[in-house]
Amino acid sequence: MFYNLILKVKKNIWLLPSAYCLVASLLAMIVIWLDTVHGQKIETAIPPTLLISVDLAQNILGILAAALLTMIAITFSTIMVVLTTYSSQFSPRTLSDFVTNQVTMRVLGVYMGGFMYSILALLFMREDLEHEVMAGTVGVLISIVCLAFFAYFIHHVATSIQVNKLISELTRQTLKTSHERLKSKVKGQVVSLTNEKPDILLENYMVEEVKSRTFGYIQLIEYNHLYKLAKKHDLVIEIIPPIGTFVTTNKVLFNLYYKGKKPSENIHKFIELGNERTILQDVDFGIQKIVEVTLRALSPGINDPNTAIDGILHIGKLLGTACKHDGSYILYSDSKRVRVFSPKITIDELLYATFYQICHFGRDDLSIMLATYEALIMIAEENDELIKKKIWEFSRYLYKSFNKEVCQELDLQYLNEKIADLREITVGYKD
Repeated sequence: MFYNLILKVKKNIWLLPSAYCLVASLLAMIVIWLDTVHGQKIETAIPPTLLISVDLAQNILGILAAALLTMIAITFSTIMVVLTTYSSQFSPRTLSDFVTNQVTMRVLGVYMGGFMYSILALLFMREDLEHEVMAGTVGVLISIVCLAFFAYFIHHVATSIQVNKLISELTRQTLKTSHERLKSKVKGQVVSLTNEKPDILLENYMVEEVKSRTFGYIQLIEYNHLYKLAKKHDLVIEIIPPIGTFVTTNKVLFNLYYKGKKPSENIHKFIELGNERTILQDVDFGIQKIVEVTLRALSPGINDPNTAIDGILHIGKLLGTACKHDGSYILYSDSKRVRVFSPKITIDELLYATFYQICHFGRDDLSIMLATYEALIMIAEENDELIKKKIWEFSRYLYKSFNKEVCQELDLQYLNEKIADLREITVGYKD
């Protein structure tokens, strides 16, 4: 289960540094074995410039161990500073995007691996060795690698704390999730959308409710594995709550329709519940993260309207793609019938959930209103007539929520121009 594997790796972020420590430990054992057991052969096989005395190797390895431990402490402190910045200025929901970032964990793993190598090599370095050794030379090479990673980590941190970089990265991840959600990855499988609950003629089927054994957010649903199970046993599986929903214990997760004997397969393993939502399949959560960054920028304590405008424009790009997939249900079908179907948030609900807080907190700021209309124009330009009509209807809610009493005559002129542009695209005429 590919998505479940990714989620487990993200939950256990220590796995990547641990892997580097294991590799470094193995390297240390190999180098120690060569130095102690095959030292005479090593002297003839390796250029003399790469071999040093045992005393010098001990000094080098001791210095490297202390230096790398210091670098680990600096890296950890830097991570804490970035997490504080993310939490206070962006959103607590964006913390995981930095913590689980592979660059962060890889850098920490390289430092820890270098420290493990230095300590182990120093532990087994015997003063009674009469020949020169290569453990110190290998330690120097590892220190050079660590130094390069340190410079790269500083650059990574400097770019990560830039809010525009964060918004762009969240947009990229959400767009990827949106494209993957409706992609068929099973031979013979057809993925489609509908606005009505499918009429699947289940009069000859028996039904069983599959209930939750715990509580939490629905993080992942293995749609493809559910489809394979349904096709294998001639089942129809109805997923009740959409991805990202918070469910309680004994909440119905699936309706399992079957004929004859019910399959013994444990269907709970195809759904993952957790303490927080993830962006792996949840497009709405990716949009919510950008909305939260936008709202934080609108707060009086930060008061950064340009960041809010950038967030709104990126939301427009995301919704332009998401609105292409309008529908209340996702269907997974074969040549005979619908096998798995799941509810999803509609475009009307998505527009409201995305903009209602922005409209509330930005109702006195003309620049926010202009940016929101610009986002609606971006969405309309990428979609068909039905979506354009929905966007025009939603823009009326947007207009009514704005406090026009704070505007001067010139402000209203610019606002009316934006409204006219949106009307021309959605309805087809311009005042």
